[in-house]
Amino acid sequence: MPLGDEDLWAPLFFLSYAHPGMGQQREVLRFFDDLSEDVAQLVSRPTGADPGYLDRSMGGGNWWTDELLRAIGTCRVFVALLSASYFQSTWCSMEWFAFSQRPVVRHASNRLEQQSAVIPVIWAAPLPPDQTPSVVADVQRFAPNDVSNVDISRRYQAEGVFGLLKTRVDLYDAVVWRLAQRITDIYYSYRVESRVLQRHELRDIFREQDT
Repeated sequence: MPLGDEDLWAPLFFLSYAHPGMGQQREVLRFFDDLSEDVAQLVSRPTGADPGYLDRSMGGGNWWTDELLRAIGTCRVFVALLSASYFQSTWCSMEWFAFSQRPVVRHASNRLEQQSAVIPVIWAAPLPPDQTPSVVADVQRFAPNDVSNVDISRRYQAEGVFGLLKTRVDLYDAVVWRLAQRITDIYYSYRVESRVLQRHELRDIFREQDT
């Protein structure tokens, strides 16, 4: 089911990540561009409408723009790049909270069980289990299933997307494609009701639930 007319320009996915230094920023931007290109091959979009949204400010957490709040309040899928830095980021925690306040509605024709429209992706591994917020641990992580090369899933779990980008670009490309397919599945199977929060409504959900 396509988006309604009022949501045609809303991003299909919102990429949530811990803002790194300049070096890793290049990898995040490449990943976002590659994922956007793959999603664009799978879902028709109006001319000029971007498949995804990425906050490109270097600092992260300096300010919340109306554009960012609207993107996270209207997108269809929330893709979280998990890393040790992500778990410590108040900014990422508030992004997760903002998206989690939006009801997920399953289309009547969809046979899949009700699920979250949050896709946690391993960005940099290993992830410290003792530092993983409970709200993150409760959501099933993305895994590149149904791939002919069994090494893809194993290497992804061990190194994350960032590690694959540094060591095995062929495996990286396969993981990005599977993720684009997962985003598309959610797009056609569920609708996430729009809700744009104000800055004062945001909460640090990672710390609140674990205290």
